[in-house]
Amino acid sequence: MFESAVILGSGLGAAGQMAVDPGGIVIAYDEVPHLPCPAVRGHAGRLIMGTGELAGILLLQGRVHLYEGHSLDRATFAVRMLQHLGVQNLMVTNAAGGINEAFRVGDLMLLNGHWTFQNVHQPSSVSRKVPSTKLWSDRFRHVARSVDCSLSVHEGVYAMMPGPNYETPAEVQMLKTLGVDAVGMSTVPESLAAVAAGMEVLGVSCITNLACGLSDQPLNHSEVSRAAAQVETEFARWLFNVLSRLHS
Repeated sequence: MFESAVILGSGLGAAGQMAVDPGGIVIAYDEVPHLPCPAVRGHAGRLIMGTGELAGILLLQGRVHLYEGHSLDRATFAVRMLQHLGVQNLMVTNAAGGINEAFRVGDLMLLNGHWTFQNVHQPSSVSRKVPSTKLWSDRFRHVARSVDCSLSVHEGVYAMMPGPNYETPAEVQMLKTLGVDAVGMSTVPESLAAVAAGMEVLGVSCITNLACGLSDQPLNHSEVSRAAAQVETEFARWLFNVLSRLHS
């Protein structure tokens, strides 16, 4: 029924509205049995079914995080729902802090690896058997890099930290030493669940700030959302062009 889906991260909801305006069908998360609703600002909690040129695409406008108190099972429920709807291609997006010195606010990073210190594998899931080299699709990254974008597009390693507080400067220096390029608080659990379900996954970080200790600017969620809002329209156009290329 649906070939592709996108999970939209903090402040990146413009793609959802661009799917709604031409006649997309909107269902609030709280109307879907068992689907947990986000409590974080910037996560609208809407399931959007694309129509017309976006037919066959589902957009999840917002996610829940482990730090909100959800179990791993609830945090990945949306992915299992997508599996039952026939989704094969999943784009998972997030707002992230840049650690790589070449990154600037507003850049995009395609995930080609990840770190996490949390247990994000389902106890009974085959995701424990998913080879780490198979998590982030090489094919999808190749397609994404072939699509023109006015934003700078990099590749790199993403670290998922527990949250909800931002990382300390010492933690950022540790991650930098480990070869991490950007840091956030999500994405890995959904991606592991998706690959375990047989999907191909493209992870995309929007660099909305420099990680703690790398700039003099204070970090807070409002600043992250404001930075995301400045690039979300161009990000959404690029995202839909990537999906179009995947469907062609």
